[in-house]
Amino acid sequence: MFALLFKLKPTIMTQEKPMTHEESLELIQSMINTARNKVADDGFHLILWGVIVIICCLLNYFLFLAGYTSIAGLPWLFMPVVGVPLGILYERKFRKNSGVRTVVDTNIKYLWWSYGAALFLVLFMSGTAQISPIPYILTITGLVTFASGLMLRFRPMIAGGIVFFALTIACLWVQPVDQLLLEALGVLLGYIIPGIILRRLYKSQSDV
Repeated sequence: MFALLFKLKPTIMTQEKPMTHEESLELIQSMINTARNKVADDGFHLILWGVIVIICCLLNYFLFLAGYTSIAGLPWLFMPVVGVPLGILYERKFRKNSGVRTVVDTNIKYLWWSYGAALFLVLFMSGTAQISPIPYILTITGLVTFASGLMLRFRPMIAGGIVFFALTIACLWVQPVDQLLLEALGVLLGYIIPGIILRRLYKSQSDV
């Protein structure tokens, strides 16, 4: 039995034809399109977290200006209290039939997991040092957004990453409390707008 398998294996391998350059490009493009569609579906998360972050930034900003400094940071509780449950419910409802996972899709998933870990460290270290975390948040957010845009070949996300980088530099001339407005602007341009475009792209391709 084993001898027969060893005899058959070379025959099977010799029947496989090497991929041409055009076929390789088509395969890569197909993987990118598949990953883009999944991220487009995940555009919900970009929009969800973008809206929540903007709300938190503005509430934090106006509470601080109004003199309620002791409770100015409370709006950020919306992220674990509202954002996490909504994200989990969405995943359970819409991710049962996720389809085949490509290499690009997997790499992007790991990239955003790494971003989550880096974000946690930034918040922890900034809180310990009593400094504004916003410039560092904008930097790592720009990195993950820019890299995702390059991997998906999606220009709005690439532009969003550049916006985050530019706003990081702008923080040098802005007071820490005013940096909240820069973060809100960055999330609007770098998260929400690309997320809306991705969802529209996904729906248009689904209707075809």
